[in-house]
Amino acid sequence: MGTRLFIIVLAFMLFAPTRIVGQESRVAVIVHPERRTALSPDEVAQIYLRRKRFWDDGTAIVPLNLSSQAPLRVRFSQLVLNQTGPRLADYWNRLYFDGILPPATLASTEAVRRYVASDPNAIGYVPMTEVDDSVRVVLHLE
Repeated sequence: MGTRLFIIVLAFMLFAPTRIVGQESRVAVIVHPERRTALSPDEVAQIYLRRKRFWDDGTAIVPLNLSSQAPLRVRFSQLVLNQTGPRLADYWNRLYFDGILPPATLASTEAVRRYVASDPNAIGYVPMTEVDDSVRVVLHLE
């Protein structure tokens, strides 16, 4: 029975549509649709590390994160910040004493998308599959 189950799972993995799996692993960095800016991965890193705190028009940037255990946040941190959870925690502990707080944390990607859609100063990240017309993608990460 164990071998049979293994073969079924293996067959499913081999014939599963790779396009869907690939789409779900893509991360979209999003902003409000009125925000007309292009961002590089380095600029996004500067925003999320709170080294860049204002948009070009002078308004404060509102970066949004998912919980530290969320797989998408782990992926985002690896792709953009080149950091792991413990190293980021140390970073924020050092900055806390200078009065610099980490990005706000929201409970879900849907909450991030809705917040970004309602605040022209916000920036967040969601799976590419969750992007709709309420937000604008400024960076694709794979």
